[in-house]
Amino acid sequence: FKDAKKFPFKNPGIDTILKLAKLSISSKPKLVKDINLAKDLANYESKQLVKSYKFGILFCASGQVSEEDMFSNESGSEGFERFLNVIGDKVELKGWNKYRAGLDVKENCTGTHSVYTTYKGYEIMFHVSTLLPYSRQNSQQLERKRHLGNDICVVVYKEGDMLFDPRVLVSEFNHVICLISPKEQPDGKVKYFMEFGLKSGVPRFEPELPFPPLFDSGPFFRELLLCKLINGERSSYRAPVFQSKIQRTRGQLLSALEASYLVQK
Repeated sequence: FKDAKKFPFKNPGIDTILKLAKLSISSKPKLVKDINLAKDLANYESKQLVKSYKFGILFCASGQVSEEDMFSNESGSEGFERFLNVIGDKVELKGWNKYRAGLDVKENCTGTHSVYTTYKGYEIMFHVSTLLPYSRQNSQQLERKRHLGNDICVVVYKEGDMLFDPRVLVSEFNHVICLISPKEQPDGKVKYFMEFGLKSGVPRFEPELPFPPLFDSGPFFRELLLCKLINGERSSYRAPVFQSKIQRTRGQLLSALEASYLVQK
């Protein structure tokens, strides 16, 4: 304890600890002897740990500036396919038995393939716009937007020299936009320029990008991108729209535990 010297005696009681911690309780603490409480508290704690992530990937062809145009790309370019191969593995969805991020793995209702990878023990499934079902009758491409629109972090792979305005992505759920721009070098090799845009309320997060944020294709670029995306989602949890929901969910879980163990017999 930072203020340990303030304790009036060697072994302070719970009331003293709560007072020094500036906490209060509505009634006198009750001793729970049920050994199952420890297991339930451990289970509660484990539910707070995110072990899998889903990120959107939107292909933006050269000259495209509207969300509708980007979501209407039936397929990506060769460069886009090379980028996907760098960050993950293309997997067949039918029969897939690992993290699926809401994608259908029985009837191919959300496409036949997706991109999946792991990073430091975390599972990551990407919602790739060009791998999700395309509809010629639906210019809004709602099936694609249904998935990417519910991703906190979205990677936009942008070809060409047109400036990208992250405000064209209108989903209220998207809070971190990562812009990847391929840049062909004089020797013919392609490097990736990486930028991030954050919605209001999302704190900055590490690792910081070097200047200029231009990277060779390879393991370092892949790991940096995945690390930034994971930390970006975690940082977004502190944004008001998510923080209130998380606090409410935690409160409900703790209230359920309280009702289970402190209910009056």
